[in-house]
Amino acid sequence: MSEVATPSKHAVLATRITDACSAHGVVGEGNPQAIAALEALPYPTTRQERWKYTRVTRLLDIAPQATPAGTLPEPVLAGLDAHTLTFVAGQYMGDDILDEGPEGCFVGPRSVALERYPQRVLEGSTDGFATTEWFAALQSAAPQDGGCVIVPAGHRLERPVVLRHHMPSGIGVAQPEHLFLIGDGATAEGIIWSDSATDAAGLLNGAITAKVGDMADFSLEIVQDEPGELHHIGHHHFTQGANSKLTVRTATANAHWLRNDLHIVQDGVHADSTFHGCYLPNGQQFVDHHTRIDHAHPDGRSNELYKGLAADRSTAVFNGKIMVHKDAQRIEAYQSNRNLLLGEQAAMYAKPELEIYADDVRCSHGCTTGQFDREALFYLRSRGMTETAAHNLLVQAFLAEVLDGFREEIRDYVHDVYARRLGWS
Repeated sequence: MSEVATPSKHAVLATRITDACSAHGVVGEGNPQAIAALEALPYPTTRQERWKYTRVTRLLDIAPQATPAGTLPEPVLAGLDAHTLTFVAGQYMGDDILDEGPEGCFVGPRSVALERYPQRVLEGSTDGFATTEWFAALQSAAPQDGGCVIVPAGHRLERPVVLRHHMPSGIGVAQPEHLFLIGDGATAEGIIWSDSATDAAGLLNGAITAKVGDMADFSLEIVQDEPGELHHIGHHHFTQGANSKLTVRTATANAHWLRNDLHIVQDGVHADSTFHGCYLPNGQQFVDHHTRIDHAHPDGRSNELYKGLAADRSTAVFNGKIMVHKDAQRIEAYQSNRNLLLGEQAAMYAKPELEIYADDVRCSHGCTTGQFDREALFYLRSRGMTETAAHNLLVQAFLAEVLDGFREEIRDYVHDVYARRLGWS
């Protein structure tokens, strides 16, 4: 009598999540390459360098509940003049669609874009992680709805686009996929806002894919404000053309357990990339930022700055890699990661990396992790400030270099969230 193979725990998890996503609507057909990769790739463990500090064994036990029909959550950035699309647990919840026809701009859910302009969407939907990372393959095998922004060559999107994704109460799963296609010489601004109910749990496994054409200018601000016990894994993949400008700013305002994978590929000469981020875990929260930029052509420039604080018994991870390919001469690439530990049991793991195969470059990377400057504290105390007020002022000043780069509405919102969580006043 032949033995029946028992499915591995991660195969059971994959089935559980794809079934849950399918019950609420998968957009399009799953990526066949991702489906094949999902079966071949190993489940991440701490024995793998990229996942050394990111423990995902806990995710194997997630048992998603049936998510009830969602209701529209309270708006965010209500005063901002923007195209706004709202999604709840991977499902579109609105009708703010801009469609100027096959030759014009489109702003709407990916599901509608696939119906109206399938060729435009499918040509730009390649996710760089989908065949190399298990969770990315899982997302691409059963993608749910997300925003789709198409700006043809030479066009300018006059208003920013807000793509808001909300996870409701309960143990749920969602695999949203946001897509930006910015044509040659085009200009656009986007905001991706993810949040959750205070009693939300489960998994948010999302993807952001952007293709920025030659001489295009694209700016994206990412805000993550997720209380509760949600696990969030993000796969953010950007490709730039020649003479293009890309700016990505990420503010992790609140997160129980979060990992962001950001990958930028400069696929043309004279590309310019700026990517900044800030994070502040407290309690026993976990936040992990993995970044990589590939300078694949000459005369590119990149500027990376991530700042973080870790309070109480929380853990923060930063791993940033600059890759300069052969013949990518005259590259200027700068990376900096700075951290403050606000608790004696807080942990910070940082690993800046340079891998250079060209000989005419200007590249630097640096990392600092420490506590408050005692001299600065003494100076503020000597001017009549309490110790708490002095600590709070130094924390705000430390984060300002990153937060001040966001638009005012986002900067103020994130500042207020940090203030509530750490008791600033």
